[in-house]
Amino acid sequence: MKRENTMRLRFVKVLLAILLPFFFSTYCAAQTKLAPASFKQGDVFKTKLDNGMTVILEEDHSARVVAVQMFVRVGSADETEKEAGIAHVFEHMLFKGTEKRKVGQIAGEVEAAGGYINAYTSYDNTVYHLAVASRYFDTGLDIISDAIQRSSFDPNELKKELEVVLEELRMGEDDPGRKLYKNIFSTAYTTHPYKRPVIGYTEIVKTFTREQILDFFKKWYIPNNMTLVVVGDFDKNKALDAVRNSFKDFKSGPEPHKARPQEPLQNELKTTISSDEIKETHLGIAFHIPELSHPDAYAIDVLANILGQGESSRLYQRLKEKEQIVHGISTYAMTPKEPGVFFVNANLEAKNAKKAIEEILRELYKIRYEGVSPAELDKAKLNLESDFIYERETMEGRARQLGYFEVTAGDIAYERKYLDGISKVTSDDIKRMVRQYLREDNMTTAFMLPKVEKDVVNKEDIVSAAGVANISLSQSEEPKKSNNTFKKGEEAVKIELKNGITLLVKEDHSNPTVAVYVAFPGGLRYEDEKTNGLGNFLAGMLTKGTEKRTAAELAREIEGMAGSINGFSGKNSIGISGKFLSRYFDNGIEMIADCLLNPTFPQDELEKTRKEILAAIKRQEDYLPGYTFKLFYKALYEKHPYRMPVVGTDKTVSSFKGKDIVNHYRRLIVPQNMVISIVGNINKDEAIKKIEGLLGGFNRKAKPLGNLPMDDRQGHIKKTGDVKEKQQAHIGLGFLGATITSEARYPLGVLTEILSSQGGRLFVELRDKESLAYAVSAFSKEGVEPGVFAVYMGTAPDKKDKAIEGILRELKKVITEKVTDEELKRAKSALIGGYEMGLQENSAQASDMANNELLGLGFDEYKRYPGKIEAVTADDILKTARRYINLDAYTLSVVGPK
Repeated sequence: MKRENTMRLRFVKVLLAILLPFFFSTYCAAQTKLAPASFKQGDVFKTKLDNGMTVILEEDHSARVVAVQMFVRVGSADETEKEAGIAHVFEHMLFKGTEKRKVGQIAGEVEAAGGYINAYTSYDNTVYHLAVASRYFDTGLDIISDAIQRSSFDPNELKKELEVVLEELRMGEDDPGRKLYKNIFSTAYTTHPYKRPVIGYTEIVKTFTREQILDFFKKWYIPNNMTLVVVGDFDKNKALDAVRNSFKDFKSGPEPHKARPQEPLQNELKTTISSDEIKETHLGIAFHIPELSHPDAYAIDVLANILGQGESSRLYQRLKEKEQIVHGISTYAMTPKEPGVFFVNANLEAKNAKKAIEEILRELYKIRYEGVSPAELDKAKLNLESDFIYERETMEGRARQLGYFEVTAGDIAYERKYLDGISKVTSDDIKRMVRQYLREDNMTTAFMLPKVEKDVVNKEDIVSAAGVANISLSQSEEPKKSNNTFKKGEEAVKIELKNGITLLVKEDHSNPTVAVYVAFPGGLRYEDEKTNGLGNFLAGMLTKGTEKRTAAELAREIEGMAGSINGFSGKNSIGISGKFLSRYFDNGIEMIADCLLNPTFPQDELEKTRKEILAAIKRQEDYLPGYTFKLFYKALYEKHPYRMPVVGTDKTVSSFKGKDIVNHYRRLIVPQNMVISIVGNINKDEAIKKIEGLLGGFNRKAKPLGNLPMDDRQGHIKKTGDVKEKQQAHIGLGFLGATITSEARYPLGVLTEILSSQGGRLFVELRDKESLAYAVSAFSKEGVEPGVFAVYMGTAPDKKDKAIEGILRELKKVITEKVTDEELKRAKSALIGGYEMGLQENSAQASDMANNELLGLGFDEYKRYPGKIEAVTADDILKTARRYINLDAYTLSVVGPK
């Protein structure tokens, strides 16, 4: 569902709460035209094979990566009622063996080629995508071709995978956000198949047979119903020859008949209210809107950006900042192939539900009459343009763009049409969108309430709130008249400033963006039981006002530059990061310096931040995997600060005063400990000069941390957990791990890959063969002091004991016998390739270099890492596993039903 508009990253940004930027205070909106997208278009080529398959190629040599994506024009909206969820099953089955590749071999080959492979299903399409190092392009193409044409659909594998899908359904029932969306879609849509969840329903999915699967496959999986997109480091002519050869025997079929019933016009307000064992209320509001290709889609997207995308957006400012009745609020427009919905999402206290509806509608009515300002329009347009630029930083992003626009809008050049369309949107267009689509009689509201407050809201309250909002506007708000190894580019350089600041700079001119990452030692290591969460609180306050700018002014200026500036704090570090279009680098870096040097920590913003953090602490128990590991860390570490949650506790966060924030700031934000990393479309010498001018005069002495209490490796089994009446049991099992500078981190990394990748032992043995889980993985998180090596699994409650036994059985194997040469080779290629692909974005490179420098590995660890992984042997893994895995002394955390 959320992937429906995967091209337009604003949806992803909203859903993941990534804040966009705003214009500088000196910016004059009325005098500035929206700049055209300035990124390199590359050489995009489109053709049709003789069998009707559409092929799109974009040759780009900026990174040694190739992305291959197959878009099949069938989604959940093409299913019959009795087929609900069947399109999604193919997402699971197509990589489960072919005529020439056995189960698990596809994932193994991709990982051996240093890549990854996955799939997703939406209402309109099913997409199979992989990315590999470009030297393995032929392998990647062959795998997609083989899976699409020759999947075996083994009956036993189908039975196992249906169990996995049922686990995924159960997991969704434990997620209040997913349940809210399910409820709102089934209420807003009465006829159109968008009313059904993409994953389907338990009672239908468990009835699927192999015959149904094959019939669906034969109908929809034909070349004339597919689009293949390949983007990356290849020769176009050779790639096209390879594609033609791969699909030369793939025969076309009758064009599938798409008979989707159309949704009638909604003519009354609809409401759905449900409750669950959760801590926080979730609100969703949906309005029917047109599809992607409709001319109104441009203005609707601009409206969504103005209303609820970013801290300076209208709803954020009104409900969160001014009224303080929500913990978070956002908006986005879902415009798929057929008419979609405009969403408003909020999380809040149940007691504020009616007031929140009133305020949301009051703001809509206000826009309906007054329109929006020129500055708001320009900011929104710039933000929407920047989404395309940021998406094109990776080969995978470019492939998604091209494929999505081809299959949804019928035009690979839709990007230009879209940018031209939004550039022409006016305030009158925005007013018309609100009048035409965001009406009460076109509105569906959904509430997910804590069970203890299930009677706080009813339909009459919502109807009443709508009326109050309308009357209130007419009385008090009279309408007004409108007015290198991984990505090519220069090598990174390291500079030491006179005041002790370490500066890392890397030029890369392949995309007009720049990322900045500033880090200091901090996080949990600088906290105790009384100050737990202080670093996270400080990080949240760094962008809440300076001597030159208020919090609101900062938000407006940042969002006007189509970028972001955010504070962060974790287990080992604290700092601030930024991401901008490179034409705004000077302004962006000046704002980051202002936030670091001149924060004022105003009391009103401190109280707002406290409220946000307390709400986040309360929410922790609603996300069960995270809650499981919160309990796990508390049991694993008895002395070290890593035992504490990064966000703190109710008690500590409630106790912090302004002077505590100031003192912690003065302790941590010092030049001798500062690492600044800048990567992107900048001139190295100019960037160095800019930093010297902004931060060269910063002087404050660092204070030593002192010795931290350390934990010994335990000699017994520890168990912890909590009872939650949910659909799944969540399991965390693990041990103290390695330090970040230990050579053990490399064999542990290879071991986690052998255990938990799609071709890994946990996945194959416990998920594929025994159908014990939808989600299972192993991970190694190193720290400055010993970190953690652990396994996570979500399973049905009646399978919990068997799942724990299975985890212990697989761990026993790795401490008693060597991994195979094939496993070792595949895991090393997967790790190196994944690292390579993960560093395509400037922000990823900036954070990687800064953190490695800060924590003692050196900024140029990216050069050494591949060699270190390549050097790992089976003996190294066995020796390391025996050192860290003690099956008589593990920590176990289980959260779920009794």
